[in-house]
Amino acid sequence: MGRRCNAVEQRLLCALRRVADPATRDDAVALLGGLGLDADGIGAFTTLVPLLRTGHAPIELLQPGSPFIGATELDLLACVRRLSQWRHPRPRAHHDGDATVALRDQLAQCAQAARQADLGLRLTTLSPVGLRLLDPAAWVRG
Repeated sequence: MGRRCNAVEQRLLCALRRVADPATRDDAVALLGGLGLDADGIGAFTTLVPLLRTGHAPIELLQPGSPFIGATELDLLACVRRLSQWRHPRPRAHHDGDATVALRDQLAQCAQAARQADLGLRLTTLSPVGLRLLDPAAWVRG
C-alpha cells in the first residue's frame, strides 16, 4: 500500500475499511480522530462508507488488514482530494439519480472535512469510475 499512498492516505483507508464492522468501528473513529478530523469530519467519513456501493460508480473497500489497495480505493482518495480543492462543491440534484446524488453529497462533506483538517491527500489519478463521480455536469462549483 505504501508505494501508492502516503502515510495519511494509508491511515484514512485503514480507518474507512474498519468503519463498517461494529467490532472495529471504535478503532476506525479513533484513527479518523488521530488524523485531525473533528467530530463533523469523522461523521462525514463514517456516513460515507455505507454509500460507497450505491449509484453508478461503486467503490469497494478491501477488508481491514489487507496489504493491498484497490483501484476504486485510489479513486475515492483522489475524488476527496480534488473536491477539497474546490470552494463549495455541491452535486446537482437529480443528475444521475438519488443514490448517486447522496454519494456525491457525502463526498463533498468528506472533502470539506479533509480541507479543514489539512489531511495532505495527494492522489490525483482517476479511473473511469472516479471520472464518472467527478463528471462536471453533476457538480455545481460555487
